[in-house]
Amino acid sequence: MVRNTSSLVIDDLCDQARNEDITVACLYCDFLAQQEQTITSILGAILKQLAGKGDIPTYLREAFQRGKQEIGGRALLPTDLMRMLKMTIASLPQVFICIDALDESLPKHLPELLRSLRDIVRESPNTRIFLTGRPHVKEDIQKQFPSVVLIPVSPKTGDIRNYLEMRLDMDPEPEAMNDRLRADIIRIMMEKTSDMCVGTFNISGLSLMCTYKRLCRFLLVALHIDAVLGEVTIHQRRKKLEEMVQGNGLSDAYTATLTRMKAQKGNKSVLGPKVLMWVLYSERPLRPQELCHALGVEIGSSDLELENIPALRTLIASCLGLVTIEASSSTVRLVHFTLQEHLLSNPTLFHNPHPTIAEICLTYLNYGSVRDLSPTLYSPPLTMPLLEYASCYWGEHARMGMTENGKILALRLLDTFDKHISTQLLLLRYKSERAQLSPYYSGAEGPMRFTGLHGVSFLGIVEILPSLLEMKEWDLTQSDCMGCTALTWAAIKRYEGVVKILLEREDINPDQADTGRTPLIWAAMSGHEGVVRILLERVDVIPDKADTYKGQTPLSWAAGEGHEGVVRILLEREDVNPNQVDNRGQTPLLWAADNGNEAVVKILLEREDVNPNQANNYGQTPLFWAAYGGHEGVVKILLEREDVNPNQADTKYGRTPLSWAANNGCVALVMILLERQDVSTTAPDHGGQTPLSLALSGGNDEVVRILRDNANSRTTHHSI
Repeated sequence: MVRNTSSLVIDDLCDQARNEDITVACLYCDFLAQQEQTITSILGAILKQLAGKGDIPTYLREAFQRGKQEIGGRALLPTDLMRMLKMTIASLPQVFICIDALDESLPKHLPELLRSLRDIVRESPNTRIFLTGRPHVKEDIQKQFPSVVLIPVSPKTGDIRNYLEMRLDMDPEPEAMNDRLRADIIRIMMEKTSDMCVGTFNISGLSLMCTYKRLCRFLLVALHIDAVLGEVTIHQRRKKLEEMVQGNGLSDAYTATLTRMKAQKGNKSVLGPKVLMWVLYSERPLRPQELCHALGVEIGSSDLELENIPALRTLIASCLGLVTIEASSSTVRLVHFTLQEHLLSNPTLFHNPHPTIAEICLTYLNYGSVRDLSPTLYSPPLTMPLLEYASCYWGEHARMGMTENGKILALRLLDTFDKHISTQLLLLRYKSERAQLSPYYSGAEGPMRFTGLHGVSFLGIVEILPSLLEMKEWDLTQSDCMGCTALTWAAIKRYEGVVKILLEREDINPDQADTGRTPLIWAAMSGHEGVVRILLERVDVIPDKADTYKGQTPLSWAAGEGHEGVVRILLEREDVNPNQVDNRGQTPLLWAADNGNEAVVKILLEREDVNPNQANNYGQTPLFWAAYGGHEGVVKILLEREDVNPNQADTKYGRTPLSWAANNGCVALVMILLERQDVSTTAPDHGGQTPLSLALSGGNDEVVRILRDNANSRTTHHSI
């Protein structure tokens, strides 16, 4: 199979790398983990592997330290990661980047990922790339890499035949087989099953590879042979074989298997679809014991009955080969991603999956044995494997719909939410995934003050919020264990419906600064235009109110995070100052340039009252930050302005934008800056270092060559 083919290529490459001075970075895209596999996580994974070969470079340490110094911490942006990737690759003799199953990543991330790979290849001739994916990614690849040559690779016909022979030799009903039927099965299945291919392409003389996978040939054979051998007479088997001939590949094979699943004897006919529902709609891949406990929950029961938990073997068998255990992650998954596509294209197969899963999770969380657990535990007991999933994801499912019984169970849980183990597990997960508020929650004392009202706002369950507000008297100004009110959580998590309901209350303060930031600041940081507009409708919300830590306004945060829509909304207000500086003297334009947000930079520069050359307390201008961060697009935009001084040096090191570009080895940036005739190539910093000497000391040969050529060109021009 292709998966094995790509694995063999990568394994062989890694074996060679051990004996040669080669660095290999490998990662695998998984359709079950698409939401986690963002462009940032993919580039970060590559950088981690490449930088981990030796001592961590100084520039990496400094970049991560800068992020930590932000209030609450800030993850590196894709532009930061790209700059450091290029610098890391430049320091290595030979690099191979391998990305398997590219087609299983989120489609919205694919173009940016391919552009990033293209930029790496263009600037790093020592880099080779190996990709695998299905045919539909070909067009995206061709946009970035025009010269594509496909080389078909197919499983050997003998492999398919050997597999069929093996399955037939293991026939569970040998009396229902004869030589003629056996021969027909092999012949017809060999003709019917589709082919598979792998392709390679070269770019500018660089060897890159790309794998394109058609329908999984072995999977189709396996489903068909299972269907045929599942019959108990020669006549029924031949009839099933004829039906296969009339089918159109995997989709028909899946439909036939689902029909057989529902026709199974006993409880398996119900158990199989339930397993598929959980595996398909779970928010993350489930471990085997989690799935077993989920299928052992009885709605309406007061506690878990261990003798009602089905065995894993029974669950897998009830799915007739459509579900398997992933060896690498020890999780239950669908046998192939094409099955996910088939199931999702037939939504009537499952009745209200998310409300059903939410109700099962809430039933589990309301069990007496769960309620008796200490709310300060850092992990669930081994005897309750579903507890972590139910605690962290019941809200995700409930937000997509709830049954009436589910609402009752949710309100029962939320009534004592600050004393429940599930709240601790939920917040600990949030702490591990989100940097911004994690310093405020240790978990040592449990989720004290994190009430049901905080919980509903945190989870965004609009459907039960009105009922919850009527349950008791809630203090809407009360901060929880992380210093946040219910309104703050709704703003942070971008739940517009929750914000609207909470703002209808007279006892709410919409401008309360939790953890030093108002709800408007949190909404601006999150980039939710709807929440921002709702908050700005209130006369008691100050649109230019800064946070108490860094003095940043909502506009400053939105500009820094690159939220164009929020920036435009705020700039429409006369009471918003586009040049408001924070405690470091940073303007919104400086933050946008620092983070490489080209669109926001353009929006701000459209204003006549925005100074494109305004420096912060350390003499660092927007051009300085753009050059320091390697943001080529922002540098180009700023250099188009005549009122931008390209030679202004910072006060800390005395370095100009060109000095930093040369020091960091940014070839493209150096060339862009040198297009300005008024850029000084000899300006020394506080240590007497010029751009050329900085490039020489850093071993950036290409930058050295460019600077010397430029100096010779200027000398010649001056002589003429």
